[in-house]
Amino acid sequence: MGKDVVRREVRRGWEQTSAHYAIDRPQVFQRFADRLVALLNWSPGQRALDVGAGTGVIALRAAQQVGSQGQVIGVDCAWAMADQARTATPGQWRNVSFAQMDAEFLGLPDKSFDLVVCAFSLFQFVDMGRALSEMHRVLKPGGQVGLSNWGPEFFTPVASMQRDLFREFGLRPLLTNPVTFKHDQMRALMDAADLAEVELIQDHVELWFEKPEEIWEWNAAMGPFPIMLEQQLTPDQRRELERRYIEMLIPLLTPQGIACTFHPLYTLARK
Repeated sequence: MGKDVVRREVRRGWEQTSAHYAIDRPQVFQRFADRLVALLNWSPGQRALDVGAGTGVIALRAAQQVGSQGQVIGVDCAWAMADQARTATPGQWRNVSFAQMDAEFLGLPDKSFDLVVCAFSLFQFVDMGRALSEMHRVLKPGGQVGLSNWGPEFFTPVASMQRDLFREFGLRPLLTNPVTFKHDQMRALMDAADLAEVELIQDHVELWFEKPEEIWEWNAAMGPFPIMLEQQLTPDQRRELERRYIEMLIPLLTPQGIACTFHPLYTLARK
């Protein structure tokens, strides 16, 4: 599949799943958004860009930080995601707006933002290097970039279990980018984009899902995943995969639910 085709299919996946993604039942992205925003250097009146904004979790927090004299723009490849963000807070924030835009082709002026933020979206961009170069281009000199990604041992113990099951069903990823990043990988990406003063912070966070079905639904809300299922499995195979997936997780269930360990990796850098 060519890059343009993959971009189109990734966009289609996020268009389809936007409503489910917004639910975010275990509040995974809400929790990590607070942490990323807290790590950045904010001042009233700044202009900030949220790339891969999704339903606006970061953008709305950024709007509070820059105040009424500042401006925040959130962009996402999927129209439906931008619409979710707009309708979530009608009229609440006058200093934030959302638009459909591809991270690799930002239709925004050079040197126009004080901060660029990208939360758990970098690996969703077909050409990560190009996306980072675009972030660098729109940053003012001295401006700050803040990224959140998944570090090694992400989603333990479910990640390795589901990987084995997906391989059994012959599922191939729509994107070839890594889902998790080691520190040296992130430094190399930052260096290639000419971003300096790189700082890496990795956390260890345990989150609880109520039941196996909730974990399946969380996966199913990740845009490329339903496209993979649609393209590579028959309807009967998809139903069987879901049944096997839920059955696989039942032994992990406790009275409190299912514990999953996440290792978010935050990257801060400057132009």
